[in-house]
Amino acid sequence: ILMQFKLINFYKAKRIKYVNVLFLLASLTSAGVSKQQVVLEPKAQATQSFESVHSYGASEYGGEFDGHVGSDGGHTNGAELTSLAHSSALQAKNAVQNQHTAGSQAAFGIKSSFASAALGAAQTAQAALVGKQAIVQYLKRQLSEAQQQLQGEISQYQQIEAVAQAAQESSQQSQNQLNTLTAALAAVQSGAQHANQVAAEAASASAAQQSMVVEAKQQVARILSELQTAFEGLQETEVAAHRAAESAQIAQSNAASAGAAVAAASSKAGHSEISDGYHY
Repeated sequence: ILMQFKLINFYKAKRIKYVNVLFLLASLTSAGVSKQQVVLEPKAQATQSFESVHSYGASEYGGEFDGHVGSDGGHTNGAELTSLAHSSALQAKNAVQNQHTAGSQAAFGIKSSFASAALGAAQTAQAALVGKQAIVQYLKRQLSEAQQQLQGEISQYQQIEAVAQAAQESSQQSQNQLNTLTAALAAVQSGAQHANQVAAEAASASAAQQSMVVEAKQQVARILSELQTAFEGLQETEVAAHRAAESAQIAQSNAASAGAAVAAASSKAGHSEISDGYHY
């Protein structure tokens, strides 16, 4: 037992897995035990019982250990320890039955041997129980650590999910802004094209209007020239008309004077003829 505690402390210091430690404990407890089970027929003789008991090794412990060492260096799972406990309990029960079978015919040494076998089997079962309990505790710790790790992973996942959601929202906002800017750019480009078209039409209209202005100026200049010519002709015509009027007035005056002279002459001639008639 002292050696077992020393091994436990040693392997704990070396941080070796509890499963391997338990395997070593079970091996020490069942060391030297042969594969032969202590099972006697109810009607067997005492001498046969004694020989069966002494077929065990020098460890004086009964029990059967069916655990095996794997290729990974001696790892024993919980099922093997459970099997070891069951087989040890069965051997202890068989030892008790054999002890009762010996009855009064068996000597004290035979019963003592059976008692030693039962004690060894009980110790083996107890070691298996301790190992099983250690495995359960180890698995509980593993479960607790795994649950803590799971909670940590879930928390980290939630944080990453929140960051991803925020990034998605930011990306959506950027996309919306890009769409708005794209629409505004398209509107500006359309407005620029329309403005260019209007400017081109205005330039064409301006050129046409300038041509019309030039033509109108030319027409005004032509009309002014014709008006100047007509004004000059009007002045000449006015002078000629004035002169003609003066000439006509002179002619009329002359004609009137001539008429008056003729009338006077005619009147004078008439008086002369009257005077001559009276003289006859």
